[in-house]
Amino acid sequence: MKKIINIKALLAAIALSLTFSACDSLLDVPSNSLLSDDMVFSHPDSANLAIGAIYDIIGQNNSYRNRLWLQMALNTDIEYRSGWSAGTTLNSTKSDDLFALYNPNSTIGDGYNNVDAANPWSRIYQGVERANLAIAGIRKFGNPTAGSDMGHLLGEALTMRSFFYYDLIKWWGDVPARFEPVSEASIYLAKTDRDEIYKQIIADLQEASSLMYGPGQKYTLSTKRLSKDAARGLLARICLSAAGYSMRPAGTSGAEIKITVTDDRRKELYTIARQACRDIITDGKYALAPTFKSVFYDQCQDIETHGREAIWQLPYNFGIRGRMVYNFGIPRDADGKNNTVSIGGQFKIMPNFFYDYNVNDTRRDITVVPYKVAKSTVDSKMEQSLSSGITGFNIGKWRAEWMKTPITGTDDGVSPIVIRYADVLLMFAEADLFLNGTEGQAYFNQVRRRAFGQPLTAPSSYDLPLTLDNIKLERAYEFAGENIRKYDLIRWGELKSGIDKAKQKLAALRDGTGEYADVPQIIYSKYVVDNTITTGERVLVIYGLQRGETQDKIATDPTGGWTKKTWTQATTSTNPEYYLSDGFINAMYHGNPDQKQLLPIMHQIILVSNGMLKNDYGYDN
Repeated sequence: MKKIINIKALLAAIALSLTFSACDSLLDVPSNSLLSDDMVFSHPDSANLAIGAIYDIIGQNNSYRNRLWLQMALNTDIEYRSGWSAGTTLNSTKSDDLFALYNPNSTIGDGYNNVDAANPWSRIYQGVERANLAIAGIRKFGNPTAGSDMGHLLGEALTMRSFFYYDLIKWWGDVPARFEPVSEASIYLAKTDRDEIYKQIIADLQEASSLMYGPGQKYTLSTKRLSKDAARGLLARICLSAAGYSMRPAGTSGAEIKITVTDDRRKELYTIARQACRDIITDGKYALAPTFKSVFYDQCQDIETHGREAIWQLPYNFGIRGRMVYNFGIPRDADGKNNTVSIGGQFKIMPNFFYDYNVNDTRRDITVVPYKVAKSTVDSKMEQSLSSGITGFNIGKWRAEWMKTPITGTDDGVSPIVIRYADVLLMFAEADLFLNGTEGQAYFNQVRRRAFGQPLTAPSSYDLPLTLDNIKLERAYEFAGENIRKYDLIRWGELKSGIDKAKQKLAALRDGTGEYADVPQIIYSKYVVDNTITTGERVLVIYGLQRGETQDKIATDPTGGWTKKTWTQATTSTNPEYYLSDGFINAMYHGNPDQKQLLPIMHQIILVSNGMLKNDYGYDN
């Protein structure tokens, strides 16, 4: 009996959360609302609707929009979750606190244990099922070939399914593998070893990249729609993860961090990753943005054309879905213009990381800022306001004043960049280094040259030799705040050791020792009027943020209007505790990160699994 697909239901789902500006045909629907699968998947217009339903999952409640993209990637050696104080009892219902501090449990609510399938685990599997239906239908009825409409749509479905499974592996480890539409016999499945899932999705992405259109063609005019190069970039990232360390069950009560593939398989995976990146580079469709700032300014402006640095972004409706600026942005009081609600500051940068940047690295002052934006006490205009303490270094990549559309609620609609060209260059360099190649050095230093405002193709005094340690640092400087660092640390086997090293750095920064001995302990700030911006505009000036700035401004400029503030050695207690006390430093995790890299499967999911699912790694069910 043929399956029946309700096209009206697909359209309703798409309308809620998707805009495919590249595809007018997405709304060109046959007049009959119920079509059999042979009718849907034999024609590109109707098959395109089924592809839209896969993307729709991203914008759903308790999915990427407000859970998965926001809560899964902290804490690391360079980023941390704010809003908690050292020594306090964790809120057992607050998922972002528990996840960031590596203390999750299987009974947490907060959207994760919903009984109606509106929970992150079920949302992703809904996406998998929609992809499975599209893949099976197009293969059977669509005659997909490379470079054809149906071939591209099959490639999109394969890529989305691979994306979903990669995230399931990142967050839960071994999970049920379902690569065919649900049948009566396959409703309940046990876990599959993730290495087997990796093999499948790597093969799927290789097939997808051979089928799909390049960027800027019929279905790929927008970076919010997958292209051949997006599939290649995802393929490279997954191969590096599959070749690296991961958390695996150890007996019945714990976990261990290890590499599970053979040396030959590792070499094969690095070879696939390098070739995928080489194909993107050789195609020449993308380039590093002229400035680091422009990557994120364009993102806030919702510029989604190809040919820039962004290769694929999650497809949020601008201004409707997604909380990038609301959660990750610079804290900003409501101003009634750029944002009618207060935003930002839920995630912050480790204080030492500001001082780890080279002072000439243009990425620093875009990525890490020591201020928030508040109403002036003088004239109620919006102005920068020095953070309350050294732990107040905010992520600066997403700013309300850069927005195309004012923020009027918790959803700002800024589409996260999943893959950008700088990542492709650095992944190529890392794979090439592992394979003892000779090409990676140039691509590695292109990223550095852009960071220091140098010509990309000429040698620079800022060039560095290609070593794994240098790659690790460069990826930190380039991608801080972009939900990448945690998974880099995991595949390098350095999650806990990386955070422990950051804790040592925080103590050294506070105490003025070691590599932070020349960081000033006192900072001075004042406002100056800059009429070149706006008449009477007050601009915050800070002295003492740079290494070696040790003048006593009160003494050397007594009429300058400076305000003095103890910085690295402040001991003023606030609630939460936002100074570099031992309690603050030691509370970067509450559970061992190497034993808690993965989440437990939530209790409600286990209850309805017909006994097929259970938790490993020492988690209770």
